[in-house]
Amino acid sequence: MSRPLLGKVCVVTGASRGIGKGIALQLGEAGATVYITGRTFTPNDTPLPGSLQETAKQVEERGGTCIPVKCDHTDDKQVEELFDKVKKEQNGRLDLLVNNAYSGVQCLLYFVRGHYVASVFAARMMVPAKQGLIINISSQGGLMYFFNVAYGVGKAGVDRMARDCAHELREHNVAAVSVHPGAVKTEMFKDMLTRVQNGEKGYMVIKTSVN
Repeated sequence: MSRPLLGKVCVVTGASRGIGKGIALQLGEAGATVYITGRTFTPNDTPLPGSLQETAKQVEERGGTCIPVKCDHTDDKQVEELFDKVKKEQNGRLDLLVNNAYSGVQCLLYFVRGHYVASVFAARMMVPAKQGLIINISSQGGLMYFFNVAYGVGKAGVDRMARDCAHELREHNVAAVSVHPGAVKTEMFKDMLTRVQNGEKGYMVIKTSVN
């Protein structure tokens, strides 16, 4: 099987489940060494399914190399320690950062800052090497009304951060982009649908309009 990313080093934040987990699985299968982060290290740490240990196991089952690191991306010290670990273990190499960590609409402004802090530490490794890619996982909520004001502001901030990072890092041959995956049936999304269908209050319903 082709392994085009053999020798590449990647960090995927928020990879206990959902989109981050899917990205980690594909990177590992393609041959990359993948560091994954999240707050749920072992199964049963949270009501939702998924954990870093389970993601790492599945990456390795696909023939990849995966290093799970418990990290709360609202804590700058933990983020710094994560990148120090990568730098030490990989001789300063980092090819890709995927900013995906997400802890709910209520914390959107915090995770925008978390994306920025992770990008700063990643750039400090990428710029001297004159290569690298930073990807922010965003959504259409940055372009149109979705959920509520906080969600839209957070996603627009993620998009803007990617554009401005790309501008400042271009001269160092480091790229930054924002990706809108669209609707994805993640564990969190399925849990939300189940709760809404069961009539539980306090869960958001997406407002849609047809033009």
